[in-house]
Amino acid sequence: MAKRAKKTANPRKTPEQDRSRATVEAIVEAAAHILVKYGYDAFTTNRVAERAGVSIGSLYQYFPNKDALLSELMRRHVAQIERGVEEMAALARTAPLAEVIRTGIQENVRSHLIDPELHRVLSEEVPRLGSLDWKVAFVARMEDRVRGMLEARRSETAIADTGLAAYIVTRTVEAVVHNAMREQPKALASGALADELTRMLLGFLTGKVSAAARRHSAAAE
Repeated sequence: MAKRAKKTANPRKTPEQDRSRATVEAIVEAAAHILVKYGYDAFTTNRVAERAGVSIGSLYQYFPNKDALLSELMRRHVAQIERGVEEMAALARTAPLAEVIRTGIQENVRSHLIDPELHRVLSEEVPRLGSLDWKVAFVARMEDRVRGMLEARRSETAIADTGLAAYIVTRTVEAVVHNAMREQPKALASGALADELTRMLLGFLTGKVSAAARRHSAAAE
């Protein structure tokens, strides 16, 4: 039996003219709308084409299948998230450790608040697309940054394994913030969750809680 051809998750071609770019934008916006409103199971190229007001043939000129559409949505979502990540990397060189940690947490919160419904569907409903799985790639990049920061600030920490510590920090922040979107939205919006998470992680990394963190927590009560 002949093997089934593997689907590509890459766009078919890049639009070069204004009209073509407008068509692609309409298709991508329609894809996000369909995915959020109806969910992954009801996400089809026919529905997207109808919503975008283009023929299915026009859609296939740019996206050969729905995996290619999904990968483009993920690519754009990650690009939005990554815009603020450099702030943490810059702070990591000179700012107090507590400030670096809190900035990293705030950036994670911000990433969850960029089109939160689309973020939820991409995180929870869409199957993995191999190397194009945005969430795995994003968390891995964040883990690398945290590891680099911990290596540079080793004299300020009490950890033995920076790789393991980076893994614990990034996975803890991602899990807590992701679940807080639905379970603790007020604490997330007020900054209280970021304060407590900063205090917890600072204690883990240094083996103690700084006076500044205690004062900040007391002032918030």
